[in-house]
This record gives sequence, C-alpha cells and structure tokens, in this order.
Amino acid sequence: MRRLMACFLVLAVAGCGGGAVTETGATEQFTQGGVSMEPTVRAGQVVTARTVSGSYQPRRGDVVLFRAPGGLWGERKVPLLSRVVAVGGETIACCDASGKVTVDGEPLAEPYVAEDASLDEPPNPNYCGPRRFAAVTVPADSVFVMGDSRARSNDSRCAGPVPVSSVFAVMVD
Repeated sequence: MRRLMACFLVLAVAGCGGGAVTETGATEQFTQGGVSMEPTVRAGQVVTARTVSGSYQPRRGDVVLFRAPGGLWGERKVPLLSRVVAVGGETIACCDASGKVTVDGEPLAEPYVAEDASLDEPPNPNYCGPRRFAAVTVPADSVFVMGDSRARSNDSRCAGPVPVSSVFAVMVD
C-alpha cells in the first residue's frame, strides 16, 4: 500500500501521462496583454500555464510562454505567448501554392488561425505583417513560434526562432 501511495504521489507531482512536456507540477496564471493569439486567447484573458523545466521537449501546436531572448525580439520584461509551429531540425516556409505554411514541405492544417496576414504583401524583415517568408531551418534546441492572429502578431517570421531555454511554461486547457 505504501509503494502504491508513493507511486501516486510521484505521478501527482510529475504530471499524468507520457506527454513531451517536462512539468514541475506548478501552474501559474498569466493575463494576455495583446491580440496576437486571438481567437484562441483574447486580450485581457487569464490563462493557466504549467511551468516546464530545462528538459522541456517542444511539440508543434504547444502554446508557450517565453521570455524575449533579446536580439530582434527585444528586451521585453513581460512574457510573450505564441504557438509552436516548428521545432529544431524542421524547415518552415510560407507559402505553398494554396497559401499554407509548410513544415518540411508539408502544408499545415491550422484551424486556429482566424485572421491571416496578407499573401500579396512582399516579405519585410522589419515588419511581421506579410504572410510570406523564406524557408528557415529551425536550429536544434529552438522553436519557431507564430501568433494565431497572423495579421496582428510579431513572431518568428520577423524576429527568428526562440531558444527552447527561453520557454518557461506551456498553456493548459
């Protein structure tokens, strides 16, 4: 009985299931400050996120909180919320003939994108407005993140991939 209780306690602290997120067991609440993740997360909405350790293994589709790693991301004090669209080793580009983002040449199904960016606007490295961007091979231990409201999101299209070490939490439902 004690062995069963100890096993249950470890599962309760470590999180249930065999997901790729290494959890510390703690959840925190954050208020979304902008519109980049609408309609999934609205401006002013409070989200719950599970903190992750240094061994976090990102998955495409994770909605993550991260600290701006500097560079083109700037030196922001507030956490940023975005969706992982590609992980280390994958090549992401936009767009295929039908206007979809591709990862390793395969178009992504992205039902969460409600307000997409313009296809006709030429790429601009100083502004994330255009949907089109050149192919990027995501470095190991990095993620390529984009907002769900692509027309109103500053993300990896113009600021580049984010080191996984900058990710500190994953949003939970």
